[in-house]
Order: sequence, then structure tokens, then C-alpha cells
Amino acid sequence: MDMRSISEDAAGIERRRPRMRYKVGAEQMEQVPSLTQRPDGIFRSARTAPVGATHAVDAATDAVACGITFHGLDVLDQDWEEAFFVEKCPGCFAAVVAHGEASPGA
Repeated sequence: MDMRSISEDAAGIERRRPRMRYKVGAEQMEQVPSLTQRPDGIFRSARTAPVGATHAVDAATDAVACGITFHGLDVLDQDWEEAFFVEKCPGCFAAVVAHGEASPGA
């Protein structure tokens, strides 16, 4: 094995995050208090989170995978397919899975 060529080979490898196909679309959002631990104590901070089922919004076209209208959805800059913390719309889930099986290499 030639150890000298390893750094040269590694430099040519592009490490790019896969492009986000679908963003999280929420019909409702709510303020969620959270406790944050800091070295000097604990304080509360607020954040917003989706409530109920979320929809898969195409990142390029803004089309919703299950076919509902886009109007009225809060679209978050989060990958819907990677979001394990949200409830997913069954229609969107089925459409995304079917789209992934139909696309080679997806």
C-alpha cells in the first residue's frame, strides 16, 4: 500500500452534504419553553416548534408532497426526511417514499 498518495487522494474527495429535497411544512406552530443549562445556572429560553402532522414541502418548487395547498404553511429550513422529532403527514410520507423508489440513486 502506498501511504504517500493517501493525502493526495483525500484532497480530491468532495465532502458535501446531500441537497435537501423536502423542507418541514407546519400547519401550526407553538412556543415551547425549554430549560437551558449554563455554567452559571439555569434559565428558560423559548423556541417555536411544529404542532401536529408536518408536510414535506419540495425545496425547489414549494409543492407539498401530499397535494395540499402550500398557502398557510410555515416552512422551516429543516430537512423533512431527516426530522425524527416531528409527526409526519401519512400522505406526504407515502409520496416521498414512492418518489425515492422511482428515482435512481435517491
